[in-house]
Amino acid sequence: METLALEGISSQSAYESFLPAAKALEPGFIEECCADIVLAYQVVRHAVEQVLGTGATSVSELPHVNVADLSLLPRLVQGLAYAALRVEREREAASFGPLFERAQQVRRRLRKAADALAEAQLLPDSDIDEVWLHERQDVLDDCLSLVALFRRNAARIASRSPVTVIEVDAAEQLVGQLRTVLGQQTSVRQEENPLFRAIEMRDRFWTLLLQRYDMLWRCGAWLYGRAVAERVPPLPVRPALVRPNPGGVMDGAAPRADMVPPRSLSTPGLVPMRGGSPASASRTPERTMSRHLDELQREMDRKTRFLVRIGAIPSARR
Repeated sequence: METLALEGISSQSAYESFLPAAKALEPGFIEECCADIVLAYQVVRHAVEQVLGTGATSVSELPHVNVADLSLLPRLVQGLAYAALRVEREREAASFGPLFERAQQVRRRLRKAADALAEAQLLPDSDIDEVWLHERQDVLDDCLSLVALFRRNAARIASRSPVTVIEVDAAEQLVGQLRTVLGQQTSVRQEENPLFRAIEMRDRFWTLLLQRYDMLWRCGAWLYGRAVAERVPPLPVRPALVRPNPGGVMDGAAPRADMVPPRSLSTPGLVPMRGGSPASASRTPERTMSRHLDELQREMDRKTRFLVRIGAIPSARR
């Protein structure tokens, strides 16, 4: 059913037109695509109409805003849908496809749990850095790194982690099983496999969409102030797989769609809503904006920590 819905909005020409921009993204900042792409297409169309339909002239006057790129966001989602369909076709063609899909789900659960523990400062500084700086490893290597992290911090996070010891052991066994199927006795580049290449390109398209949709959100915030959440809704993604499983086994049930706000390196300045009244701006609860700003701040902290680690900016400790 989901594949049929994707076929209804996918476009090969859109995929090919955005392919150079997707390939140009830095590998270290590629986001894993966990989106409900069909719903995202509707959200993006609505947001583009709200921002460019009535405020295109005003938005075009803002610095560093490419109105043409923003107007093509629905086409970008169509390209993303085509990239997602390529992943499905490669997965069906691969004998290890179902096993790898399960490994992706396990990896996502481990990583989200590790990220939550790092945010709560329940891990040592060195392990917090590892969680945030090594999250773009390939699936199998990342699973093993996370397994090692959970084991060496078992005493520290006991009764605080949503991931059980049984799940950690199962993750290691799954990686070993998948590597046996792939014939990976040593470290082999996963990028050589068509399925892995298709997954990477899908994630690149999703990252490109996140970056450009974030700019659309900023323009919407400039136009509508605190009412931006109504005009430019968050992109729909599936929730993080970090909830404890009563059975202690990680299953592959498809999670429902959730909404996550766009993330930026800096918080855009919100200007009072043009042509509106304070009453109309107060329709959106303040806690919604507060959650969004908290998310922006956390993302900025993570990116700053990364830039310090690679030496791009000086450390405050020096």
